[in-house]
Amino acid sequence: MRQRGFTLLEVMVALGILAFVVMATHQILDSTLKAKDASESTIAELEALQTTFRLMDQDFSQMTKREVRNEAGDVNPTYILHGRYELQSQFDGIAFVRDGWTNPISLLPRSELQAVGYRVVDDNLERIYRIYVDELDGAEPRSQVVIEDVEELKFEFMDDKQKWQEDWKKKALPVAVAVTLQVKGAAPIRRLFLTPGDGKEQQAQSESGQVRGGSFDNTQNERSAVGGRR
Repeated sequence: MRQRGFTLLEVMVALGILAFVVMATHQILDSTLKAKDASESTIAELEALQTTFRLMDQDFSQMTKREVRNEAGDVNPTYILHGRYELQSQFDGIAFVRDGWTNPISLLPRSELQAVGYRVVDDNLERIYRIYVDELDGAEPRSQVVIEDVEELKFEFMDDKQKWQEDWKKKALPVAVAVTLQVKGAAPIRRLFLTPGDGKEQQAQSESGQVRGGSFDNTQNERSAVGGRR
């Protein structure tokens, strides 16, 4: 029995079917890789946001009333340094002192206080910190990039009357801090963080001294009156 080969038409049809299958497979593979990259990028962004807000929560929740001295030895008038373009930030910048920086049995040559801050430089959100709280040595703070492609960073502060303030000039700790963060291509995210403060400034020592002095003077007058009656 004589074998019959493929005709030219059959070969062309087979090649066409093969080309169609290859193109479809390539498109499916390309779409899968793009979806995988997009998914990994989204997961990385979510992890970066979670890390940032976790760091902020740790810092703000352990904020402490510690005065900071600059290179000249002058004391900052408030516990929180905040403002638009503060710390050379593109947007808002903030700096304060937090407690609870682990130093087991004081093995390291530092205290458990840490001067920390947040700023945006070159579209990157940075967490900055110093080994020593005061700036007497003039050393530049260390920085850690936590989020990239930042388009806005804003801080607000809740006072003792449960009202939000865009700036904080009191020598006290706010009740809470609100952080608004916007990353490129995403909607702004606003998070609230409680602090150990109550938003109230402490009475000046001179006022309490006057009260104590007035009480002392009244006591002396009462004693003099008793002595006069005797």
